[in-house]
Amino acid sequence: MFEWNMSVQKMLDCVEGNLTAPLTLEMLADRLHYSPYYCTRQFHKYAGISLRNYIRLRKVASAVIDLRDTGERIIDIAVKYGFSSQEAFTRSFQRAYGMAPNEYRRMPKPLPLLIKRNVFNPYYLGLMETKVKEDLSRNITVSVQVVPAHKFIGVRYPGASGYFEFWHEDEAKYHRDRCDEVDGVLSSIKNFNGIVGAWYYESGKKGYMYGVEVSPGYSGEIPEGMECISYPESAYAVFHHPPYDFAKMERSVHEALRKVMDSWDPAEHGYAWRDDLPIYQRHSPDKWGQAWVKPMKKLK
Repeated sequence: MFEWNMSVQKMLDCVEGNLTAPLTLEMLADRLHYSPYYCTRQFHKYAGISLRNYIRLRKVASAVIDLRDTGERIIDIAVKYGFSSQEAFTRSFQRAYGMAPNEYRRMPKPLPLLIKRNVFNPYYLGLMETKVKEDLSRNITVSVQVVPAHKFIGVRYPGASGYFEFWHEDEAKYHRDRCDEVDGVLSSIKNFNGIVGAWYYESGKKGYMYGVEVSPGYSGEIPEGMECISYPESAYAVFHHPPYDFAKMERSVHEALRKVMDSWDPAEHGYAWRDDLPIYQRHSPDKWGQAWVKPMKKLK
C-alpha cells in the first residue's frame, strides 16, 4: 500500500546523506531498481517537487547554515556542496533567496529553507508502533537546571492542547499545511535547542506554541506571522528520555514522560511549579531523545 512512499523516502534519505557527495538520478534509480524516468516521475508525485530542484535547494539550504555558523570561505562552501564555481553557487542562492551569499553572511535573516521532506512516517501513518510492554519511566532521568534568560520566536495558539491540535489550528487559519514552511524558516534562525514545542498559560488558559529559543540579545528580523517573547532566567525540572526508535516508541515515550512529570513533587526539592513560563518539549529521538522542561520557583 505504501510501496512508493517507502521508495521515495529511500531517495530522500539518500539525498540527505550525500549533500556533499556526487549524486545522480542514475545512482538513485540503480539503488531502487527502477528506471530513471519512473523514479523522477514518482519522486515529483510524492515529494511535490522535482528531484533536480530538491537536490539543489537542499544543498543551498545546508550552505545557508554554513554561512551563518562558520567562517568558511564562500568558494569553499560552494565546492563543498558540488557547485561548479562560486558564481554558480551565487546564482542558485540568489534564485532561492533573492540575495547573494555575501549579503546574507553580512546580515543573516530568516530564510525559507527547504527542509528534508518525509513522505513515509510510520508514526503519523499509524503503522508499526504497538504498546511497549517495558516500563519506560525507568529510563527517564530528572534533574534541576537553570535555563538562562532567552527569547522565543514562533507561533502560538491559545486553546491548542498539543502538537496535533496546534497544526490543526494552523491549517484552519491558513487553509494549507504550513509545517514544512514554518520549519524551514525556524531552522534558518540560530537557536539553542532546535525547533521545540511548548505549553503555556495566558489569562488562565492553556495553549501550545512552536518555535525556537534564541539569545536574549537577538535583534534580528521576526518572520511574518510569528512573535518574539522574552523569558527570564529560571530553575526548571528536566525530564529526559534517551534516544529511541521514533516509529516504534514515540507514543510510549510521551506517556512515560507525562507519567513521571505528573508524579514528581517539586516541594521535595525546595521548589514549586510556576505557570508564567512555558513548559518546553524538546524532541530529537535519534540524536538525544526527548525532554520535557518544566519551570519552577524556589519555596520561601
